[in-house]
Formats: sequence, structure tokens, C-alpha cells
Amino acid sequence: MSDNKLIGPIPRQLGYIPSQIGNLDSLQYKLDLSQNELAGEIPSDLGKLNKLVELNLSHNKLSGSVPNSFSEMLSLTVVDISYNELSGPIPNIKAFTDASIDALRSNRGLCGNHSGGLRPCNSSVTNAIQEANSDKLAGVKILVPLFGLLFIFFVVLAFLFRFRKRLGRNVEHQDESKATNTGINLFSIWNYDGKLVFEDILDATENFDTKYCIGTGGYGSVYKAELSTGQVVAVKKLHLSGEDSEIVDLKAFESEVQALTETRHRNIVKLFGYCSNLERGISFLVYEFIERGSLKNILFDGERAAEFDWAKRIKFIKGMADALSYMHHDCTPAIVHRDVTSNNVLLDSDYDAHISDFGTAE
Repeated sequence: MSDNKLIGPIPRQLGYIPSQIGNLDSLQYKLDLSQNELAGEIPSDLGKLNKLVELNLSHNKLSGSVPNSFSEMLSLTVVDISYNELSGPIPNIKAFTDASIDALRSNRGLCGNHSGGLRPCNSSVTNAIQEANSDKLAGVKILVPLFGLLFIFFVVLAFLFRFRKRLGRNVEHQDESKATNTGINLFSIWNYDGKLVFEDILDATENFDTKYCIGTGGYGSVYKAELSTGQVVAVKKLHLSGEDSEIVDLKAFESEVQALTETRHRNIVKLFGYCSNLERGISFLVYEFIERGSLKNILFDGERAAEFDWAKRIKFIKGMADALSYMHHDCTPAIVHRDVTSNNVLLDSDYDAHISDFGTAE
């Protein structure tokens, strides 16, 4: 939302998209409100932005239908409304009808004239959506008894759960440790029980067996580890600095820890924790697991490279540019990676870029 000459305080209502945003009639290049917690319906006044070229409302909690006024946004060429709660017909303009299915996915029920992936709208579906939007009272009459039934259901469920807990209390005491660990995020207690996490990682990788190795870099090998809680992480175990040596490259280790603990960006891989056990000669870092792996692996696989089309590549390049700009201009002091290669750039399930391997950063 930069370069709009906005003045005054940020309104408290920013949790919703204010209708007055349609008065920014000089906005031309891009409006990006993605990756927020915006809720409610998309205001129809947004259709007044008839000079806008690119609109991104993805990854929010927007509901209702896409306003008919969007049909007047003839300059619009790129749109992304994925991962919301939208329903009903999409506007009959090129930006929507030719949009990739990734730009429309994960909504409640979009339909319309689309090049592929959306079902056509029929009169019964359209009328049902219009009736649902206009007759809120009928919705209340349905929801109130439904919530009442749900409340009764949860009360009964709680009673049964408590009864079962009493019967199985002795068994639970015997297996208390296992029950405590199930279903939790181990890294939310990293500073409280590092030994628990350390041993869990060794068990998950069978003491760093090569069958769990998913990549090898200049100073470490990366392993995929599924912990006892079901959480999947990537673990980079540092190489020894020389043959028959138990000393790891601590400078590279410390550089990566320092760089990643001071950065917060969606296109930079997240560091969950780290460990340096001199007695065992083991040092490793634990990151979020990025699903599709490195750019190199994708480009050297013909089938995966074909799926990595130009639209996805443009999105990937934008993520890379955002991350590098953040490192060079928004960090104090600035971070220079010095080793950005196709091995060190990962792609998630949405083909977004994540820079990793900060062992040579300064």
C-alpha cells in the first residue's frame, strides 16, 4: 500500500477492507492486501479502481461474493483471490476468466466462465447465493438451533470424555510421558526441554541415517525428520571440519544462527532451534520443512520442471526479490548471503521462494 500519499492515523477498522479505498482512483500498478486477517465482504467500491493492473487479496478471511462492480475494472490483468471464503460467480473479465486455478483455489464455491478448473454457474446456484446474501434472517433461524444442538453435543462429549478419563486414569499415569508429547509442537518448549527435542531428532533420523538425507551442501547435510508429535522438520547436521576431527565449523554455524534469529520474512526459511553437543560431536540446526525442495532439484527433473510454468516462475522470482531486498535494505546491519544458488533456494507447495543456508552470510 505504498506510494499513495496517505496521511493521518491508521484506522482501527483496518481488519476489514474499508469501502473508501475505492476513492484511490489514481492507483494503477498494484494493490496487495494478501497474507493478512482481513474479514467481511469485499466492498463494491473497490470496482472504482478502473486503472488498477494487479490485485492480490489472497490468504485472508474474506467472505460473500466477488462484487459485480469488478466487471468495470477493464485495466485489471492479474488477480489473486485464493485462500478466502468467497463464493458465487467470478466477474466476466479477462483477469478472472483467464486466471490460473491457483489464483482462485481454496474458496467456498466460486463458479463462472473460466478457462479451466471452475464449474459453470447455473441459475439455481446463483439464486441460492443471492437469497443467502439477502435473507440474513432466514440464516439466523437456521443457525440458532444448529448451534444449540452443537452445544448439547459438546456437553455430552465432555461428560463422556471425563467419565472415560476417570476409568483410564491408572493407565494414563503409566504412559504419562507419551501422552504428554502427543500432538504438541516441541519447539514451543525448546528453551525448557532441549534434551527432549535433541533425543527426538536422533530417534526420528535413526542417528542421521543416510536414508533420511534430502540434500548435501558445502558444510552440512539436510535430513527430513518426522518427530514423535507428527511434526515434520528439516535438520541440517554440520560436517566435521576435517578428517577424523570432532570440531565443526563453528563460524559458519554461528553465522547462520545469528542471521536467522534476527530475520523475520515470509520468503526466508524459519529457524526453529539449534544444538551444539561437543561431547557427541554433533551440531545441527532445525528449520521448517519446505515441501518441494530446492530449485535445482525441480529444474533437473523434466516432469517437475514442466509443472513449474511461467506464472509460477514469476511468483518465485518476486519472492526471491522481496527476500533479497529485505536482507539488503531492511536489516540493520544488512545481510549479504554470498551463496545464493539453486541449491539454497527452496520452493513450498505454492511455489513461493524461501532462501536458506545462511552459513556464509555476513
